[in-house]
Amino acid sequence: MFYKIIVPILKGIFWLIHGSAQVEGLEHVPSDRPVIIAATHRSLFDPFYIAYALYPAQIHFMGKDSLFKNPILAFLLKKAGMFPVNREKPGTAAIRMAIQVLNEDQDHLGIFPSGSRYTTKIKGGTAFIQRRSKADIIPVAIQPPLTFDQFFKRKKAKLAFGPAIPYQDDIKYTKEVLAQVDEQIRQAFDNLDQQLDPTYQYIPSVKAKK
Repeated sequence: MFYKIIVPILKGIFWLIHGSAQVEGLEHVPSDRPVIIAATHRSLFDPFYIAYALYPAQIHFMGKDSLFKNPILAFLLKKAGMFPVNREKPGTAAIRMAIQVLNEDQDHLGIFPSGSRYTTKIKGGTAFIQRRSKADIIPVAIQPPLTFDQFFKRKKAKLAFGPAIPYQDDIKYTKEVLAQVDEQIRQAFDNLDQQLDPTYQYIPSVKAKK
């Protein structure tokens, strides 16, 4: 219920401050079954863009565990359907939760295969979750405003949902096959970026050391 209330509110706030996003390829997202929404990660607002693009469908996002250290923020994130994951060493609890979202709750799972805004390298968790859940993967490229200055100057966010990377029931998901799925995701991101803007290039910023 919280998700159904908060997403339209956030959508209205985003529209007033930032304007509407350009969204392509929604026809690739099925309405009759849950899928893994695998997206590029380039801004703090990426989950919001996906959530209101697919609303009223429920998306449960995997979020970095450090976001859940603040008890108030953790409460709000969990109420919105997000659950924590250690990006470097995803535990069995996070994997089980991801599979539950897809197979039991019958909701979409949102995941950022790079795990961070500071890299474009695809990690192996998405392919592993596909193997365990037997769900299709829908790749999404997001070209968002990268700074608050761009956001408030209403630089348009662009999203493109691509064709499914289907689960294949007739093959064994070996380590090599999982790597091939990761490569398919990476290639899909490149293709969707080109579709949105042939000149677009994302260069991750350097994470500040504490």
